[in-house]
Amino acid sequence: MKPPRSAGGDDDETHPSENDGDPPALDSVAPGWAKRLAASARVAGSAARLAVQRSDREGAIGAALARELDSMKGVAMKLGQIVSYFDGLLPEETHAALHRLQRGSAPVKLERMQRVIEDAFGQPLAALFERFDTEPVAAASIGQVYQARFRGQQVAVKVQYPDIASTMSGDIGRLRALSRIASLATAVDGPSLVDELAERMQRECDYQLEAGYQRGFRAAFASDRAVFIPAVVAERSRLRVLTTEWVRGTSFYEFAAEADAATRSRAGLSMARFAYRSLFALGTLNADPHPGNYLFPDPHTVAFLDFGCVRAFAPDFLARERALIRTVIDERRADFRGALLATGMVPRPKRFDFDLHWQVLRHQYAPYRSAEFVFTSDYVRRGMEMNGPRNSNNRFMAIPPPWIWLQRLIWGLHAVLARLGAAGPFAAVLRDALDAPLRPLPPPPGAAAGDNNA
Repeated sequence: MKPPRSAGGDDDETHPSENDGDPPALDSVAPGWAKRLAASARVAGSAARLAVQRSDREGAIGAALARELDSMKGVAMKLGQIVSYFDGLLPEETHAALHRLQRGSAPVKLERMQRVIEDAFGQPLAALFERFDTEPVAAASIGQVYQARFRGQQVAVKVQYPDIASTMSGDIGRLRALSRIASLATAVDGPSLVDELAERMQRECDYQLEAGYQRGFRAAFASDRAVFIPAVVAERSRLRVLTTEWVRGTSFYEFAAEADAATRSRAGLSMARFAYRSLFALGTLNADPHPGNYLFPDPHTVAFLDFGCVRAFAPDFLARERALIRTVIDERRADFRGALLATGMVPRPKRFDFDLHWQVLRHQYAPYRSAEFVFTSDYVRRGMEMNGPRNSNNRFMAIPPPWIWLQRLIWGLHAVLARLGAAGPFAAVLRDALDAPLRPLPPPPGAAAGDNNA
């Protein structure tokens, strides 16, 4: 679920000309794997070049990339959303164009979405809600959100795109084929990572599962006054339709621009506390920390939206991660090698540069090694560079599938905290979470099998 967004602005974007030496305008994508795969390759190639080349045409090309990812939705659009909230990873003009993917995508017509709702409940839309707004307030990678009224209360109704599950299945199939190539040159088990991604994406298409997780997180954080999680309206929720209470609040970017430094920092600490307490105290991670999933109802509260991408972790995985993190934040270099080897991420230690990885993780956990820390875009950018293609250890590291969600949390959280310019005692937040006893969040129905396989 995403916050309301302002309308307009997109129609003024222009495509670059084929005669300018830049990529031609990207056409809207028709179903069919050949065109989708070709478009994905063009998007990836253009983005890579834009990351190192700044020109007067970057805004136009970025707009074309955003339109292309928008039209593809599913996996491709989600990738674009992730890339867009890392400040400094792309040129500013391209970043600004991709930023609109966080606010929402081009909506699917109401007639098609109405059929999804009516098929889910076996009743006409008019009989299900007292009022249902015809225009969506947000459109995202696998569904769009409408404002409605049910039993006298304002509600948010998230409706899944028709056929999105099959579209994403096709995207995953093509990623699986490409992943085998990655496995040839690195220690990464590409197919296993794609299997992990496929499972998460399939679960994200199950709104009943999402509703169960949302209820669980809401109960777990009920005593935290700085955290608000909207209630699920069970009577109007099904596999492809999720209805929750409506949240009024300021969007992330408005909040970042208008709130004072103390308010932004207080919110940042709440966001970090939610993330790390979820991981280490509940053993379950809401792994989608992008700006569209936060609202700010008042200066003291953060509302957390969208519990579709949730990952539970086995206790032994968390124990190994706790041990590794502690060696870094406690500056125990002598214990670092053993803690890292225990994670299984270094299958060929003789070829691995442990000193280099020590420096990488010292930077990653720098916010938690000092009493106070200020998040900046330069800090995030430097971390991305240290983990980038020039890192010689990349060829020799194995990546356990659950680890990718841990990294998505950390760097995604750091990116939004940098956008806020959040400052404060983040070390205390992480240490409190590391010290907390693990009391796993009970999995909702349909999530128990295979979900704690870290």
